[in-house]
Amino acid sequence: MSPIRTLIIDDDVAVAGIHHGFLLARGGFDVVSLAHTGQQGLDLAAELRPELVLLDIHLPDMSGLDVLRQLRGREQALDVLVITASRELDTVRGAMAGGVLHYLVKPFTSQALNERLDEYQQLRRELAAGGADGPLDQDSIDRLVAPSRRAAADPVASPAAGSLADAPARLPKGLSRPTLDAVIEALKSSPEDVSAAGMALQLGLSRVSARRYLEYLVIHGFARLTPRYGAAGRPENRYLWKR
Repeated sequence: MSPIRTLIIDDDVAVAGIHHGFLLARGGFDVVSLAHTGQQGLDLAAELRPELVLLDIHLPDMSGLDVLRQLRGREQALDVLVITASRELDTVRGAMAGGVLHYLVKPFTSQALNERLDEYQQLRRELAAGGADGPLDQDSIDRLVAPSRRAAADPVASPAAGSLADAPARLPKGLSRPTLDAVIEALKSSPEDVSAAGMALQLGLSRVSARRYLEYLVIHGFARLTPRYGAAGRPENRYLWKR
């Protein structure tokens, strides 16, 4: 199955970057763009035609629910996973009425997000294998609506932080345990935050590979992402071990 084209809409640049890094480290998802306002997200969705949207509710120009309603008003089939700090009942109900797959409340564990994405990928595989054009049986329909039912019943995920002992024994595709250990040692020994380019140079990795390992550590709670704003242009993401 080809990577799932994904658009991230979150007003927090650092958080959007973390989500991007998580999907990059996980594999199976192609982040087509990041948006930091509702209107930017709507414009990018129309232009890039993503299959999945990770949507925040608190946006500077409009509510994420308004974004959801406008997306649903278009002739565009896409799935939406809400990731937000908003816990209000009316907001949760509005998201459910808009047909979101899941509703995750920040902060949450990487395991919670992984479970939702695993379920989503499995559902897509089943639909692709069974053929989406023919009639569905009751079991297939139940699997389709199960994510929304579970999100409505339990929209709040546990915020427990992970530990290296609790990290998955099987790393995401493309990551290796020896290289991860080397990145951890280098990050631990650094007296200040480091960039992916600096880590790549130190360990002889490509910049993309170094970033994947660093983002993996951020997602699992072992490192902190610290955007650095310098000259005009996008901020440089730097990484610091949580001591």
